[in-house]
Amino acid sequence: MQHVHHLGCGCVPRLSRRGALGLGFAGALTAAFPTLASKPDHYDSMLLNCIDPRFTTYTLDYMGKRDLKDLYSQFVIAGGPIGVVAPAFKSWHDVFWENLAISVQLHTIKRVIGLTHRDCGAAAVAYGDRAKTDKAFETERHVEALRAFRAEAAKHQPKLAVETGIMALDGTVEVVT
Repeated sequence: MQHVHHLGCGCVPRLSRRGALGLGFAGALTAAFPTLASKPDHYDSMLLNCIDPRFTTYTLDYMGKRDLKDLYSQFVIAGGPIGVVAPAFKSWHDVFWENLAISVQLHTIKRVIGLTHRDCGAAAVAYGDRAKTDKAFETERHVEALRAFRAEAAKHQPKLAVETGIMALDGTVEVVT
């Protein structure tokens, strides 16, 4: 037979006056400031970045430092912007642009942020192994992909601002215009 807990059973501590006051205070705060307990009523951006788990925390930190915590949607695909513009991944392109369109519709975002990163396996698939072994070549390919991403975003969503950058292995971001 399973024991059923109730206030008089001794298993559940009684709520003291101090506890009840604290619970009431928390309820009053929630009623007075509903935004403290609710989701934002707007979103600012969509972030497009790579699946590489080495950059998960860095990306979260980057967006937080930009005061975008909980204000962006995210689309994660191998290579990030490389994955939505490189010919090697052509079958993925429409999926991203359709997803961006629905994010604009549902969240009325104002911008899309595209981040690639150093030492990217998807970049090597798209552009050859030299994209991981030759930093100058790697940079050229990333900049080329980010500019192509910017141009495609302007075609698909001309009202959106577009920001692009390359994340280093230490989490710093080099802005690409």
